Amino acid sequence: MPTSSYLTIEYDPVQHLLVGRWLRAVMPFELHRGYAALLNAAEEHNCSYWLIDTSQRRGVIDAADVNWIIEQFFPQLYPRLGRTTFLAYVMATHQLAGVLADTNIPNLTYFDGRPYRLERFTNESQAIDWLLYCYEYSRAAH
Repeated sequence: MPTSSYLTIEYDPVQHLLVGRWLRAVMPFELHRGYAALLNAAEEHNCSYWLIDTSQRRGVIDAADVNWIIEQFFPQLYPRLGRTTFLAYVMATHQLAGVLADTNIPNLTYFDGRPYRLERFTNESQAIDWLLYCYEYSRAAH
């Protein structure tokens, strides 16, 4: 899987999870390249269950980065993967507090009715549990 100085990507075939770990704060071009690499890996493995770990990045989550993800990146998911994508974001406690306090970052209800689902966590095991629940629920529904 692709690895760089700012992002590692792994696929777990047992749990059907794509795991992206941001290792440091990134420049916008690195963010764009990193998310492109995540989408390529997801397409390669036919995987729509993602764990995105931002907890290693120091500092807060930048609203401009979030808005790029929402406006430019997320619309690519369904056309490329052909189904709902589930994204569990794992953040440090201070990052999540910053996201929740930033009025420029939409709350999770913004994503209702879209072909992707998001949740935010400060605990990786809870994030994985949510993704596994989504996987099992989706399988049972089809």
